[in-house]
Amino acid sequence: MGIAYRLIAEKGLEGLRTREIAAAAGIDTGTLHYHFPSKESLIRAVVDQLAASFQINRARSGREPAGAHEEVTNEILDAALRARESPDQIRVMFDLRVRGARDRAVAAILGKLDQGWDAHLVSLMNRCAELGILRPDVRPATAALMLKTALAGLGFIGLTEPERIDEAAAAWCRHLEGWLFEPAVE
Repeated sequence: MGIAYRLIAEKGLEGLRTREIAAAAGIDTGTLHYHFPSKESLIRAVVDQLAASFQINRARSGREPAGAHEEVTNEILDAALRARESPDQIRVMFDLRVRGARDRAVAAILGKLDQGWDAHLVSLMNRCAELGILRPDVRPATAALMLKTALAGLGFIGLTEPERIDEAAAAWCRHLEGWLFEPAVE
């Protein structure tokens, strides 16, 4: 699956050719089609690989976050780390997103990924609300959507202005107070 992933990162989904994947893997196209009968099944495998990678938060220091606020901060820092250290992940995701806007099959494959991501972020924001740190005028589902948009935006900055990714992530972390959370009580 790494070959298809790499080719999407290099050439985009439009440039993905089963013949090229088979040649790079050292197999014939018949063998490739035995394991992946369609381009859709290849895309599904790439998305599954991305989903597994996204479940590992790179910003964690090896210990559990001290609380929901730190967990939200870790989500932002993780997005910045991915954009800086693994731009191919972001490139592949964006390419799939663009294709999904005009291809129902790709949109359906991404829909499963989005369901998991949305559930994770809504759960996180629900914990924030239960702990009383989420602003009372912000619904958890809305806060999750705002955070998702910020994380995707960090990916975009990482691809277009990589030298500014740390600046943008730091700004998001600083502005959580007032944007989503109640100001910290001193």
